[in-house]
Amino acid sequence: MKKKHRWLAAAYAAALAAWLLLGCAGLARGAWYEAKGLRPHAELGWQDLESRSIRAYESEEPGVWYVSTDTDPQFVWRRDAYLETVVLRMQRAAPGHAPVLYWKDPGQADFSEGKSVYAVETAPGEYTFRLGGRRVSEVRLDPDSVGGIVTRFDGVELNPAGAWYRAFAPGWGGLLLFLALPPLAVALAAELRALFARPKRFR
Repeated sequence: MKKKHRWLAAAYAAALAAWLLLGCAGLARGAWYEAKGLRPHAELGWQDLESRSIRAYESEEPGVWYVSTDTDPQFVWRRDAYLETVVLRMQRAAPGHAPVLYWKDPGQADFSEGKSVYAVETAPGEYTFRLGGRRVSEVRLDPDSVGGIVTRFDGVELNPAGAWYRAFAPGWGGLLLFLALPPLAVALAAELRALFARPKRFR
């Protein structure tokens, strides 16, 4: 039993070391793209984006308003860039579905479901997409998948400033993997050790 506890402690130590190395690699990668001028820190307005299935909407309220004309409204931004986080700010007049961001890798012809991420609402009217740090040639934001939604567009922010230690903060998926993988690895190692330790006549 003590040996298994030592194995488990070693597995968690290895997982922690791997997590720290990945965080350091992410910081270094971001700094490299920053030096190359490919890591924008910018606010995009209505005029900076190409819109599809969207038309301007006149409102007595201040701000830029639009209405989706079908179930596939889109904002498109084309530029070779390194993106870690994208924030979409909008206020919908009626509840809608979670926004989705699609990206194209350099040289990629079409968007695909495999290269997309759903937003997390990090504040009222603020939808954050975490891309994990990747180079893109084009980005498509789908703010909704319902037609006729009246929405106030408040802008898009690319790579908002954040504390450096956020590179080491796991999401829920990463945290679950960190908690679950070491015990599974120890259990698998114990089973393999027991299997190969058996005398040949019992195998």
